[in-house]
Amino acid sequence: MTLRSLIKTLWLTCVCLFCSVSFAQENVSENESETTSKSSFFNSEGRQRFFAITVGGHKPFTSGDNFMGEGLEGKSGIDFKMQVYIYKHFFIGLATGASYFDVKNQELIGSYRKSRIAENYIYLGYEFLPTEKLRLGLNISIDSDLDYKNTGFNTSDIAEQHDSAKLNRYGVYLHYELAKHFMIYLDYSYNVSRTDIEVPSNLESFFRKGTYSTVGLGIVFTIGSRDLVSRFIN
Repeated sequence: MTLRSLIKTLWLTCVCLFCSVSFAQENVSENESETTSKSSFFNSEGRQRFFAITVGGHKPFTSGDNFMGEGLEGKSGIDFKMQVYIYKHFFIGLATGASYFDVKNQELIGSYRKSRIAENYIYLGYEFLPTEKLRLGLNISIDSDLDYKNTGFNTSDIAEQHDSAKLNRYGVYLHYELAKHFMIYLDYSYNVSRTDIEVPSNLESFFRKGTYSTVGLGIVFTIGSRDLVSRFIN
């Protein structure tokens, strides 16, 4: 099973979990979520959550002396994420999305006009609580599967071309709480794509790695008021 199919399966499982827990939480939230315990930058029982769904868009920015930095220009992107809080504000998440690019230099990277990266990855992270309404999160990818689809070739013989890659992603975000279980977010990520594009040996260093950053904006829905560990030990 590939990571992409695994993430699709886990997404379906998470959606079912979200639906079932969201119904159940209505019956228990009155008792468990109005906690008046101490709150700090690192932890707050009163602001603890169990599950979060994130939906948004982003703008990619290519950089570096590589095929992405020299040959592509970022246009737009979409993001979907689900994360479970394992212990306190430490979480694991699944992400899927896409980034879209225009080709700015065909002489360097090939005779196509557009490129899309389908992004699937698993990530770990932690949230900090700097103020009453803000959440500051840091995350890093731990496994990934990228698919480049290049289209708009100058010849009619080729409709599209695919290349695969692995992603190292380092992200930071801010959530602003509009309501108990509804937030907006602003995020930034630095992405290193490590490809297996087949090119002559003298071009390997140029095509083996692509770097791009993203700035995103979107909404977050959460459920539950206890982390996963607490649900098993209490």
